Amino acid sequence: MDKIDNLTEYFSKFPGIGTRQAKRFVYFLLTRNNGYLNELSDLIQELKKDIKVCESCCRFYTPNNSSNNPNLCNICINKNRDRNILMVVAKDTDLTNIERVGNYNGMYFVLGGFVSVLEKYPKQKIKIEKLLNIIQKRMENKELKEIILALSLNPDGENTMEYVSDILKPLVEKHKLKISTLGRGLSTGTELEYLDNNTFENAFKNRV
Repeated sequence: MDKIDNLTEYFSKFPGIGTRQAKRFVYFLLTRNNGYLNELSDLIQELKKDIKVCESCCRFYTPNNSSNNPNLCNICINKNRDRNILMVVAKDTDLTNIERVGNYNGMYFVLGGFVSVLEKYPKQKIKIEKLLNIIQKRMENKELKEIILALSLNPDGENTMEYVSDILKPLVEKHKLKISTLGRGLSTGTELEYLDNNTFENAFKNRV
């Protein structure tokens, strides 16, 4: 395998990227000067050195050295956020889009993926144990009243909602928490990553 095909294979592993688009990326890079390629290479190599995972919501973030708690992201340390509501999303891109829309002011938890219908080891696919620990801690601090399962309405998203709901059921019943999902306005097959402002606002207001 030559270098073009080798790099094409790497790009094709990116979410939503097929072989043709991956190869276009490679040919684009071949037209750039060495300065551009060196800067891109440096950014990739430094990415994991500069980015951390928030201890509370599990999202990727850039630490703020001036923060009193550098292990928490800017959302989790924000005292103006509503700590009575916890929105559970699958991916960082979902969280980013919801924040961009700007209709939600509660807290988050990023599962880190989905549980597919035929998955044999669901606990290895998402951060369900971490979620349980976070909810338990919030309940001890009397900070939580509602959990919103904000997952895409596709087969994997719906299966994940069902799995998470079953796991959370004892905790929800014990503490009399409200557990809800996004409602009308969110059509079947919709990816949260691509929601527009009005669609998310309607789905959030009509959660059930």
